[in-house]
Amino acid sequence: MIEVIEFLVTWTPFLLGGFLSNIGVTIVAVMIGTCIGAGLGRLRMHQRGALARGSEFLSRLFRNVPTLALLFFAAFVLPREFTVYGSDVVIEIPLWFKAALGLSGSLIGFTSESLLIAHQNLKRQDDSAVMIFVPTWGASVMISFIASSTASLVGVSELISRSNSIIAATGTSHLIPVYLYCAVFFIVACLLWAALIDRMKTSSLLLSLLKRAAA
Repeated sequence: MIEVIEFLVTWTPFLLGGFLSNIGVTIVAVMIGTCIGAGLGRLRMHQRGALARGSEFLSRLFRNVPTLALLFFAAFVLPREFTVYGSDVVIEIPLWFKAALGLSGSLIGFTSESLLIAHQNLKRQDDSAVMIFVPTWGASVMISFIASSTASLVGVSELISRSNSIIAATGTSHLIPVYLYCAVFFIVACLLWAALIDRMKTSSLLLSLLKRAAA
């Protein structure tokens, strides 16, 4: 037992570096997904005709397409680099950013749908129902965070990827302890996030921001 603990402590900095990649990819995915999802939601609220129908179609498409499919699409179909128009500047798109794009898909759909529901509840002047947006959005963020482990499949050096590297380098005798240790990283982070979301549900500032977004 002591040997296992010493082994895990030795590799903790390496694993923590990978876990920070999970967090970073998730944050970028949340920023992209929330902004685009809010934009689609507002189009559905305030537009009519083809624009509203197109926004609804995109929202439901992103919500229902499997995250893994979007991840592989972003990683292998999108170009690795592009040249800035009118110049010789070449910008490379890193794999972690492509992974974030893939993970943002479900957030786009959930944000759009939840904001539309918040708008409907705002019309009824039901503030408590408006705030349902918070746990719904928070749950979609948590799902994307957990799904960030799939970024290892496209070459991102995150927690699971580094765990596999450790096991490959040291042998399978520590396979179960390493994976259980990685699970602790995710469990603790999710519990902290859930506690934060629980506090946000009663935030008057957040309610005010939601009312503006859904107005």
